[in-house]
Amino acid sequence: MQKKYIYSIAALLFILAAYFSQGVHHYDEHHQVMEFAGLKLGLTEKANLAWEYAEQMRPAIQPMMVFVAHKIFGLINIDSPFTITFLLRLFTAALSFLSIHLLIKAFIDKIQGDKLKLSFILLSFFLWFSVYNSVRFSSENLSGRVFVIAFALFFIWKNLSKKQYFAIGLLLGLSFLFRYQNAFLMVGFLAWIFFINKSKFSDILLIAAGIVAMFAVGILIDHWFYNEWVLTSWKYFEQNILLNKAAEFGVEPWHYYFAQIVSAGIPPFSLLFILPLLLILIFKRKDAVVWTVVPFMAAHMYISHKELRFLFPLIGFLPLIIVSSGEIVNAKWKGFLQSKIFKVSAVLFWIYNGLFLAISALKPADAQVPLYHKIYNDYPHATKVYWIEGNPYSRALDVYYYKRTNLRIEKINSLSEMKLSADTTVLFASNTKEEQAILETNNKVIYASFPEWIKMFNVAGWVDRTNFRKIYEIHHVPAAEHQ
Repeated sequence: MQKKYIYSIAALLFILAAYFSQGVHHYDEHHQVMEFAGLKLGLTEKANLAWEYAEQMRPAIQPMMVFVAHKIFGLINIDSPFTITFLLRLFTAALSFLSIHLLIKAFIDKIQGDKLKLSFILLSFFLWFSVYNSVRFSSENLSGRVFVIAFALFFIWKNLSKKQYFAIGLLLGLSFLFRYQNAFLMVGFLAWIFFINKSKFSDILLIAAGIVAMFAVGILIDHWFYNEWVLTSWKYFEQNILLNKAAEFGVEPWHYYFAQIVSAGIPPFSLLFILPLLLILIFKRKDAVVWTVVPFMAAHMYISHKELRFLFPLIGFLPLIIVSSGEIVNAKWKGFLQSKIFKVSAVLFWIYNGLFLAISALKPADAQVPLYHKIYNDYPHATKVYWIEGNPYSRALDVYYYKRTNLRIEKINSLSEMKLSADTTVLFASNTKEEQAILETNNKVIYASFPEWIKMFNVAGWVDRTNFRKIYEIHHVPAAEHQ
């Protein structure tokens, strides 16, 4: 398959994923980015924000990007938060695509064998979790992709000029602004540049100057957001490390990440995401990727609070790590990559990968977002949403970014407490079949968290026993005695 066709298919896939994969992977992406931006956009108030806002410990670069996107597209009357978030995912997809292209350009000629070269390209563009992550407007993805761009450019540019060293520093600094933990990637990469690549100390200083310059830009952005001078990187270190606030959200053992990778990657294929790193660590100890990735991994294994998403900045390096390990296998165990067992395993892997790729790329990352989209688009006038169990506009914290200002949410204890009004549309968010049995008559279902066709697969009556969320447009309030 020619390279240009792979690129074309990958570009289409990234666009589709950006469109369909609505929502966020983790609530932090919403509450510490979109809701923070919502403060500047007048959509919420300080009291509604996550605790990190009061501690002034989150960098403001992503909220600023959301704010700027709203202002720019607002000039052409595009103000829907769903359109803006799609455009941000599309931007992120383009950034991810660029980082993949540059890493391929930097290393494709160094890879031995056409089959491994092709594998490198295919793994770079089509790993299912990589595509899913590539459209996330998250600190993990943005920081990782910007870092990969800086890393790749170092190898693409030959005999780097002073401006190019400084530019790499700017990109490394930008990666740090998106996610402070990327300092561990920077330290490892800079150590390789100095000790293994034997670059001049003056060149390291030029990179450092670029990092400091971007760090200064970050301080200016944070001042704009917090309305005072603040060093958010220090606040982040103080809260999470010195005061150990991060540990309040869970403490895991050092080997947590290995178990999580095996589980999330679906064994036995998930071994492909662990064993290659061990191989290059043993046989390619002077490799730039090893020096860059290992300090990052070691630091995250040491820190007590662990989440698999903390390793997402490494996803961009994974195809290169896998292919590099393939070269080692070719050299140490000749014939294995041509064996029948390997070829069958490779076919099964791509089948499994294709299945998960279709699922992850073509469904919402957060199933709640289509509900918000439905209400936002279909009810632009005064609307009230009642609920008894499960506030539909709460994702760990209350959601304001996706709400119109004339939308009200109210908790009630019984269906009979709903009040109809001539100037306000009344909706009810139901999570139980008991409520739905009462509301089916005289009220209209405007949203269901499952499609009707799923009833065709009601094996052993599992659909009948499962509670699904439905949103009703209320035209008749049930009497108390009917509940």
